[in-house]
Amino acid sequence: MTPMRDMSARDLTKQEPPTARFDLRRLEAKGAAPSLWLLSLADSAAREHANDLSAEERSRADRFLRAEDRTRFILTRAALRSLLGEAIGSAPKDIAFETSAYGKPHLAHGRGPHFNVSHSGSFALIGISERPIGVDIELMRDTFDELALARSFFCEDEHRFLAGLESPAQLQSFYKIWTCKEAVLKAFGVGISTYLKDFSIELASDGFSIRPKPGCFTPTLAAVLAEPVAVPPGYAATIALA
Repeated sequence: MTPMRDMSARDLTKQEPPTARFDLRRLEAKGAAPSLWLLSLADSAAREHANDLSAEERSRADRFLRAEDRTRFILTRAALRSLLGEAIGSAPKDIAFETSAYGKPHLAHGRGPHFNVSHSGSFALIGISERPIGVDIELMRDTFDELALARSFFCEDEHRFLAGLESPAQLQSFYKIWTCKEAVLKAFGVGISTYLKDFSIELASDGFSIRPKPGCFTPTLAAVLAEPVAVPPGYAATIALA
C-alpha cells in the first residue's frame, strides 16, 4: 500500500483551476449557448490578481483615481484572463489582446473564442462564445430622468412606450431597453453612442423584439439573438450574439 503524500498549500493551489480564486457564478441564458459568468467585485484582495495582468493593464489600473474603480478593473480583467485561459489552454498572464477600430478587445492573432465584459455596481458580467458576443449589466439607479435620457438616445417609439408607464415599471423597462441596445452594439463591435437610434427594442414577455430602422443594420440584425439575463435584484442585464 502506497502511503498518502501530505498535500502542501502549493499542491492544493496547483490542483485548483485559476477561476477558483474568484467569486464567479455560472449563469444560464435560455436560448444562447455561450459561457456566461457573474463576477462579484467585492474582493479586498484584488491586488493579488494584478500579477495576471499585462504591464499595460497594470498601468491602466494605477491611473484610476478611486480605489473601487481600480478594484473593478483588476478583478474583471484577471477573471476574464482566467476564463479565457481555461477555454484555450493557456496561462492567464500569457494571453495577448488586440483591439478593433472601436476599441473592442479580442484575442491576438484571431485565435480562440469571442468575449465581452461589462461591470456596474458590485458585479461584472463576462461572456465567452464562438459567435461575436456583447453583454451589458447595469445597476438600476433611480437618480436619473429616464424619460429625458430616452428622448435623447432612444427611438421615438421607445420613448413613447416608456412615457406610458408608471414607476417602477418605467425604470425597469428603461434599463431593459438600454442593456439590450448596448449588448447588441457591443456584439457588433461598433460605437455605441452613434447607433443607438438605428434600431428599436420592443419588450415582450419572453425577451426582446429588435426592429431595425430602414437602411440601418437591416441585413445583420435579423440574425441577432438577444436575451435578458437573470441577475441580482436591482440590476438589469442582456446578452446578445451577432
